[in-house]
Formats: sequence, C-alpha cells, structure tokens
Amino acid sequence: MKRIAIIHTGGTFAMQADEAGHLSPGDYSIDYVQNALPKLFDAILVQTRLFNLDSSFFRPDHWVAMAEEISCSYDEYDGFVLVHGTDSMAYTACALSFFLKNLGKPVVLTGSQLPLIAKRSDAFGNLVSAVEVALYSGCNEVVVQFANTVYRGNRVKKKDAWDFDAFYSPNYRNLAKLGITMERFVERYLPMPQKPFSLDTRHDPAVHLAPIFPGYDYITLTSAVESGRIRGLVIEAYGSGNVPSDDPGLARLFAAAAERAIPIIVCSQSPIGKVDLGLYKAASDAAYYGLVSAVDMTREATIVKLMAALGRSQKIEEIKAFMQTPIAGEMESGG
Repeated sequence: MKRIAIIHTGGTFAMQADEAGHLSPGDYSIDYVQNALPKLFDAILVQTRLFNLDSSFFRPDHWVAMAEEISCSYDEYDGFVLVHGTDSMAYTACALSFFLKNLGKPVVLTGSQLPLIAKRSDAFGNLVSAVEVALYSGCNEVVVQFANTVYRGNRVKKKDAWDFDAFYSPNYRNLAKLGITMERFVERYLPMPQKPFSLDTRHDPAVHLAPIFPGYDYITLTSAVESGRIRGLVIEAYGSGNVPSDDPGLARLFAAAAERAIPIIVCSQSPIGKVDLGLYKAASDAAYYGLVSAVDMTREATIVKLMAALGRSQKIEEIKAFMQTPIAGEMESGG
C-alpha cells in the first residue's frame, strides 16, 4: 500500500476568524483531515505539522526546513503533499525544486483561498486533489495543485487573491487536469532522474530585486551594491528585457556591480514571453556589463535560483552558467 506524507505548514487552509473577522492560524486542521480524508483513499496517509504560519511570514530558513523534512523521510513515502499558504507558495515551490535534487517522487504543494471550516471552502477539495496527484500522477517533480490543475512548481505565479482559481503558469502548460478523471500530460513531465536523490539547500539570500519604471532613482541601490550588502541583483525590465540605457544612474549601477563581480539577472515585467537582451538597441550594453537573461523564468524563479546559485559558488562565471542552465524545468532550454 502506498504511503503519502502530508506536511502542514499553515496558510489560510488552517486559519479561523476571530470575533472581528480577522484570520489567524487555528489548531483544528490535522484532526479535521484525519476524520475525513483517509476513508477516501486506499493508502496510508501520515500527517505532520511543521509550521502553522501565514505564508507571508516565510523566509528562506523555512524552505530549508521543508526540504530537510522531505529528505529525512524520503525513503519512507511514495509522495509528499505540503499544505501551504498561497501568498508565498510560488517561492517555496521554486526553492524546493532547486533544493531537492534528482527528485524521483511527486512533491505536491496546495492550499486554499478560504479556511477549511469556512462556508464554500476550497480547502478540502484541494487537499483531496493533491493527494490524488501524489498517488496517481506519476510525476517526479515539485508541483502546485490548485483548483484541479497541476502546474510545474517553479513555473507558477499567483494571479488572483479572490478567485478559487488562484494560480497560473504563464510560460509552461499545465502537467495535469483533474476533471471526472485525471488527464495527465506526461510529455510535459520532467524525465526520471538517472542519479540518486540528494539534498542541497545551500543558498544566499543577499539578492535584491530592482524594478525598472520611469523616474526610478538608482542612487540608493548603487550605494547598497558598493557597500557589499548585495551579492546578486535581479532587474525586472520592460518587455523582452529593455532598459533605459541612456540613464546615467542605471549605467553607474551596472558598472558598480560589474566591478564587484555581482551577477545581474534580467527578468521581465511581462509574465508571458522571454527576455532577449539583444533584441533592442537600448539594451545593447547588456553584454558589456555582463548581464544575464532569465529567459522565460518567472520573477519568483529568478530570485530563488539566484539565491541558490550564490550559495553554491563564489565564482561569477559559475553563477552565470548556473543561471543560464535549466536545473528543474524552470526555464526554456538553450537560454
């Protein structure tokens, strides 16, 4: 009989409202799930509470704890379900996809837009679907299951704070759809790894995100680069990677980063499409400053992957190579 670990970390799923209507973590979800879920499956379901937090409180240390929890019990289970808040779920999914190397089992993140005990809650249905994915999908990667759709975890973005259909994957099609049956698109799955599973949680959170917008003043950011407080920089550029290259402040920022061997990765403010730093003349200095395209990675994946890259190497060329190489299906090949 298959064994599935259900790891609770909090989020709206386990919250309850106080007298003023404010949501905060509750203490009822494990008992509720234990009474209702096991009878639906011919499987052993084992629940653990790792945290009980609003996911807006999550930090990289929480990613490490989740990865270590999975790694410690990896051989005991056929799949893992993580109950997680929606606000930072995309970041956690990215981190786990980079930390859990050569993953040979499904790791399914899910959560809800309404608490488990609320009227019209989507919580229990999402959990049932997540367990089904862990048991029957046959995937071997970190995925997000939400509103009966399964996405590659490091490709998702939260799109809606009010609808039950809260996530989407702008640059990679979904891996499965749960209707009357589970429709699996196995040609989109990651291939089974040829090497044994391993854990690598090395990371450096000293990454800064700089959005490009008209009138942005780069002085403060340049000072932070010059002081050494930033080890990696993500530029959220226009469209396909366009930047105001006539801005002397931006040129000083790029020069300061280049002098200190600080990698600069360029992602796009446009969720759909990819970054091509050679497309517009305005971005033609990118190669001079050593900027690297994030290709079609989401902002979340770009940030978390750069953290992992900085944790694994001190050498700028190795960091750039890591950022340009697909690690867990997070980007288009050949970037």
